[in-house]
Amino acid sequence: MNDESKELINLTELCRNLSISVATGKNWVKLGKLAPDRIEGGEPFFTPEYALKLKDDISSGKNSALKSRRNKKYVSGNALYSSYVSKECRSVNAVMKLLSLVEEKGIELTSEITGLFVADCALSLFAAKSSMTTDRQRGRLSGFLRKEYSVGQYDRLISDLISDPLTSLSFCSANPLLFDLDYYYDQKEDILGLIYISCKNLKSRKATGSYYTPSNIVKKLIGSLKLSADDTVLDPCCGTGNFLLQLPDFVVPSNIYGCDNDDISVKIARINMALRHDSADCDTICDHITMKDYLPDTGEQKYDCIIGNPPWGYQFTEDEKALLRKEFVSAVGKNIESYDVFIEKALTDLNTGGVLSFVLPEAILNVKAHAPIRQFIMEQNSVSFLEYLGDVFDGVQCPSTIMSIRHTGEEMSAVGLTVQNAAGKFCISTRREISADSFSFLTTDEEYEIIKKVYSKEDNRFLLGNAVFALGIVTGNNREYISEKKSKDNEMVLRGSDIFKYHIEPSENYIVYKPDSFQQAAPTLVYRAKEKLLYRFISRELVFAYDGQQTLSLNSCNILIPHLEGLKIKYILAVLNSSISQFIFTKRFNSVKVLRSHIENIPIPGADDAMQNRVVRIADRLIDDPGKEEAERLYKELDDIIFDIYGLSEKERSIVIKSLDGENRFLGKC
Repeated sequence: MNDESKELINLTELCRNLSISVATGKNWVKLGKLAPDRIEGGEPFFTPEYALKLKDDISSGKNSALKSRRNKKYVSGNALYSSYVSKECRSVNAVMKLLSLVEEKGIELTSEITGLFVADCALSLFAAKSSMTTDRQRGRLSGFLRKEYSVGQYDRLISDLISDPLTSLSFCSANPLLFDLDYYYDQKEDILGLIYISCKNLKSRKATGSYYTPSNIVKKLIGSLKLSADDTVLDPCCGTGNFLLQLPDFVVPSNIYGCDNDDISVKIARINMALRHDSADCDTICDHITMKDYLPDTGEQKYDCIIGNPPWGYQFTEDEKALLRKEFVSAVGKNIESYDVFIEKALTDLNTGGVLSFVLPEAILNVKAHAPIRQFIMEQNSVSFLEYLGDVFDGVQCPSTIMSIRHTGEEMSAVGLTVQNAAGKFCISTRREISADSFSFLTTDEEYEIIKKVYSKEDNRFLLGNAVFALGIVTGNNREYISEKKSKDNEMVLRGSDIFKYHIEPSENYIVYKPDSFQQAAPTLVYRAKEKLLYRFISRELVFAYDGQQTLSLNSCNILIPHLEGLKIKYILAVLNSSISQFIFTKRFNSVKVLRSHIENIPIPGADDAMQNRVVRIADRLIDDPGKEEAERLYKELDDIIFDIYGLSEKERSIVIKSLDGENRFLGKC
């Protein structure tokens, strides 16, 4: 093998990184699914960069050709958490090589061994930062354990990672390749954290509610802050210190604080602070970066800025829940949400004028269970910055947000709030009605005025208290009850995916209707109603269809039977399917689920019989599914009529349509 090939990895190493068999890898090479950088002696070789990108593409689903072959080992085992650092990080290849060697040798990744890997990397980074020669880096950990190698006052930070020097030295001697990797010092890259979290099992991360924040999101959060040189900054769930690493240079170590209840994470965060800040005093670092549980901490210190990514869905014990309920107004319900109580605690630890900035699930803004923390925020704080991020965590489907909250000591106002999403950035300059029921800040000032106008129409009616709502059938075992073949005993049953605006696509799913045998079912009279509306439950869009055939549906396809006196069901159908209702749903509720409470709070404008009949005639044609082109024309015609009923101007209509640009109207399969 020539010198250039030494920088490449062979097929065996690539397959190990992808958690596939070598036989599968060879087959993928033959099929062209893998692209070797070169082939020597019939053996393919790949660049580490290609291997890393391939793994990321498979993990994210971007590479659909290989996604189906992912196995559980890749998902739940020890994996390179590459999104944690930036794409420019120069040490990723070394970490990937380390994990590959660990797997090849079948080494059990105990906390002690992981600590050795981190210690070795830390020594390398100290050496790289101080421009020590390459030959002094070789065998650095062994030299440190023999007391032949030192990083001065920071020796104690390295020693904290090593539980038994003699056993550690023996392990280093037996596995020299694991400690002969080249790491590069990058001031704001948490390489030590990358090693640690990549070695931790994914299941353990989930159990503790820990989802380590990708580097680009950390930088977004820090970049949104307006810090000054004398501000004190706390990360109450600092992990290995990634947020603290990204702070501007003018924030000095004496003003930086962090804590976590993970012992190794705290030790790594201390080393990161020593690396980040030249000549930082070791005692100050250890005093300021501490291992403790933040929630029960009774310290009196206040801070100017509190940052981080608090645990999501942490599983508290019953004893812990009892204590939390005594201390926090947001600690309510059977399952206390950890990030709610972190927010409450952090807000009480801010100086007046101070800012909390956390990465949080979008659910914090609108899910009913979080109403208590929203109420707490409203009483003496104001949201100052909000960025909608979408799904940003590896393997986690959960829309997220960066939310910054300023502790004002006064009742909440939205004036001055900066909002950023995929469509751009805007600032709210008008006063808003704010409710703990939902924090709805997706509307520009112009959009907010349109919504106010729509809701102020005098003859508006609401479905709250004026409709029957029901879930579709919950069988408890679809494999047992659902058939793909029609028989004399069964009948069609609809899923959410069979529902389109106005019409139903015939399903190939059939069920024998025996309601007493199902896990959950609505009263038969509901399913067999003469007229009803069916709607998709899991959806970012309002998708309602008319059913006059007494068709059954499963629980992804819910049921609405309106009872608004004087208003025809197909007229109500048209209003709910209109662009203005979608505009309200998106801007007010911003949900991936269409909830009963959402539908009940959409205004249905009154209309005389002539107007209703005009709407119903067009709706009937859409119910008959006239084809895509004609459906688009009819939908626009109906939209114009409903805009007229609401009394919206041409400019207001344009704002509504523009805000919904590019959304699928679900008018048909094509």
